[in-house]
Amino acid sequence: MQQAKVSISQFATTWLEKGLSNQQIKTELLSIGVDERDIADMLKEISKMRQARNTANGLYFILAGAMLCLISCIITLMSAQTNAMVLYGFTSIGIVVVFVGLYKIFG
Repeated sequence: MQQAKVSISQFATTWLEKGLSNQQIKTELLSIGVDERDIADMLKEISKMRQARNTANGLYFILAGAMLCLISCIITLMSAQTNAMVLYGFTSIGIVVVFVGLYKIFG
């Protein structure tokens, strides 16, 4: 039974990389020969894995957006002439990237 769990977890990572939906994963589990009573618990675990991956990717987006905003602030403070592209452009792009990360986490 322990070896079956290891193989299911290995399959789960490949299914998530392929972007399969829960219904497609359920079909794959049934074709492997997994008992239908255990599928609901496995789908919950796979959903947790999917959410963890989305959270990690969202945090990378938030970090990148925050760095863009910080760089924009530093360049604006260091320059003698105010450049509107740096001040408003980079900051706006950074905010949009932060919101993309928030969407990946919460959406």
